[in-house]
Amino acid sequence: MVTENTETRTRKHRGISYTSPIEAAKEAVPILDLAERLSGPGVRRGREIAFRCPLHDDHDPSLRVDPEKRVWFCDPCLVGGDVVELARLAWAYDQRDAHVAAAMLLAEFGHEIPQRPPSWYRRQKRQKEIREAIDRERIEHIRLLVFRLVWVPWLRRLPEWTREDASRSAWQTSWSIALKLYEQRRLA
Repeated sequence: MVTENTETRTRKHRGISYTSPIEAAKEAVPILDLAERLSGPGVRRGREIAFRCPLHDDHDPSLRVDPEKRVWFCDPCLVGGDVVELARLAWAYDQRDAHVAAAMLLAEFGHEIPQRPPSWYRRQKRQKEIREAIDRERIEHIRLLVFRLVWVPWLRRLPEWTREDASRSAWQTSWSIALKLYEQRRLA
């Protein structure tokens, strides 16, 4: 039986990769430079250099940086990592936004940020219509739920002769409510 190597079948990175700015920042920005920029001058302790930790109120230098290994560790915080992780934590980026922190790190130190390949833009253009259709269906589903859960109980309490007009009005109003709920959900 012949087994095919998965790397020969598919490329390692397809389209836009969140790892490209992260890898570029790890290569281009020395961790020592970032630690000095965040904390001021450090104190040499053997092969490591200690800085005041920018993640907490630090009176004694507790952020240890190993420039050879390109890593850091803070004893009181019990966290460590590479240059991108230090930038992410110091600048209060969420873990999902590590690629944004890496891009900001590159910009901060005057390096070029890796651009998205042209194939990414073509794919976005190709998929735009489908994404919009999915969004419309999701909004319509939320609209139906809003109508059913909010308006229908209210409509049942109205007199019979006013229900038809009130129902049309409620259905129209449900669209704007559903749209706002969907946008809030997307931003969260």
